[in-house]
Amino acid sequence: MDIRTTSGKPVEPLQLVEQEMRRLVDRRVPLTLYVGDLDPALPDAWLDMASLRALLLHPTVGYAVRGAIWVRLLRLTRAGGQAGEDWRVATCAMALPGLYRIAARMRREVPQQAVEVQQVMLAGFWDALVTVRERAESMAEPGRIPSSLCWAADRAARSFRDREREVGRRTSGLRDGDWPAGVVLNPETVLAQAVSEGVLSQRAADLIAVTRLDGVPVRVLAERAGCTPESLGMRRRRAEVKLVAALRDGRLDCATTVNLMSER
Repeated sequence: MDIRTTSGKPVEPLQLVEQEMRRLVDRRVPLTLYVGDLDPALPDAWLDMASLRALLLHPTVGYAVRGAIWVRLLRLTRAGGQAGEDWRVATCAMALPGLYRIAARMRREVPQQAVEVQQVMLAGFWDALVTVRERAESMAEPGRIPSSLCWAADRAARSFRDREREVGRRTSGLRDGDWPAGVVLNPETVLAQAVSEGVLSQRAADLIAVTRLDGVPVRVLAERAGCTPESLGMRRRRAEVKLVAALRDGRLDCATTVNLMSER
């Protein structure tokens, strides 16, 4: 994402989630949740997202109560339109302490790709969230929800790390002239073929093309589409993971440089 701080450094995806949560708290009508009915010890008040996260992290909140709050959050992510977008951002923000710990470890292992790693983590987190929420209300131990979602993010990050290391081993000695004759190095061709082979939808290919190749910032595109940059970035990352996997598995009859998905 082409979003930068006043220092000129790019805003990392987890930082962007934090910023979006602050927006939900600081807006004229904050996003709030009532959880006082879940346990007598909980506050009898509507809590904004910053207060809710502090509550979830407090050691006095029991395992079962924490799980009940997460079940309620997951239910709200089903909402359509902007309400659903807001609750999905808020739910990711509740897990940021755990996600930051994973990102810190991965930064040591793949230091040059912090942004990519965090995008993969968020995509893994959201994919798991969609799966977990289908059975959340019948789970015997809903208190395990946040750890299971963070484990999914961790698995996605480690898979990304392993793939990048494998690509590095395969391409470490290649120069431009070493590519086989007839190899296509045109990103537009790669995306077109991915659509024709059913790897990507046209919508997903257009999202990659507009943001990666045409240079339109994700935030600008999200404003046009009426969704959050965080959710659009995760949608793009899921499409990119599918595309890269198809290239590496030989399902597409073309090749591209390993930097096709480099951050703009």
